[in-house]
Amino acid sequence: MRVLTALCALALATGLFWGTMLTHPPTSEARPGPGIDTREITLRAHLQDADPCDAN
Repeated sequence: MRVLTALCALALATGLFWGTMLTHPPTSEARPGPGIDTREITLRAHLQDADPCDAN
């Protein structure tokens, strides 16, 4: 009898959890950070000082 009660409680909790996730999912409040500015890196590069392998 205890096993049946435990299974029913687990099924009810799982159903309520997924019902909540489907109707009101959590929202993320994180924003993406600033990316790498490749244009600035390219403009500051000293190509005369570069090795031949840097061209690849």
